[in-house]
Amino acid sequence: LNGVLYETLRLHPPVPQDVKHAKKDMYYHDGTFVPKGTRLLFVPYAMGRNPEVYNDPLKVDPTRWIPFKSKKKTLYEFPVFQAGPRFCLGKDMAQFEAKLLSAILLQKFTFSLMEGEAENITYSLMITMSLCNSKNRPLRDRTYNLWLKP
Repeated sequence: LNGVLYETLRLHPPVPQDVKHAKKDMYYHDGTFVPKGTRLLFVPYAMGRNPEVYNDPLKVDPTRWIPFKSKKKTLYEFPVFQAGPRFCLGKDMAQFEAKLLSAILLQKFTFSLMEGEAENITYSLMITMSLCNSKNRPLRDRTYNLWLKP
């Protein structure tokens, strides 16, 4: 379950991008200078698809996290919950809730897409990562009923 959760979060982070501001002059580990006041775009969505960090990055492979303890990445390598002094304080709680909810739902329900639905799914333009099933409709007409069958 850990592997499935981490792969899901790696490929579909809840907050796909965020803006950061440099509070002081700084240097990246590669020597790049960042002056105070610079706005930086932090993009976990792209970072989770980086082939320099993840082999075959678009493949869903829960085994890349197993055994979980020995392959666990640092907060900087797995940036879904941010890192440093602003990392998500609710990280452990969110992971626990996601595992618990997944286990309960998978015990009681079977999920499937309606015929022809898969090709309509796209990301929605929201603050948090969201999916919608109306790729070719204007934003105001998009729907989010991905798994509902009549």
